[in-house]
Amino acid sequence: MARPRKSRLVPSLTTFAEELVRAITEHVDRGLAATGDRLAREVAELRREVARLRARGEAGTPGAGGRPKSARACSVRGCAQPHVARGLCKNHYQRLRYAERKESVEGSS
Repeated sequence: MARPRKSRLVPSLTTFAEELVRAITEHVDRGLAATGDRLAREVAELRREVARLRARGEAGTPGAGGRPKSARACSVRGCAQPHVARGLCKNHYQRLRYAERKESVEGSS
């Protein structure tokens, strides 16, 4: 079997390839380090937010805004649902609104 020829280019190509691999590796390492730092900051921020929300929930404070719940009951006899508006529960209040709208449409005709 014949021996392969030695080329003058092989050592320089090998050196070039090694330098290219080294440069790419350094670039990727810098990118990964920056991404890791950013992710670590975001995780820390999320942990603080979760801790704040847990503390808020444990303190018994109401959820995300809105009106406080009323202790009053619906004023319709026999209905024990909580009061929403005009002394009525949500179901009776919607019936009242429907009747008022129907009346205003019939009255305007």
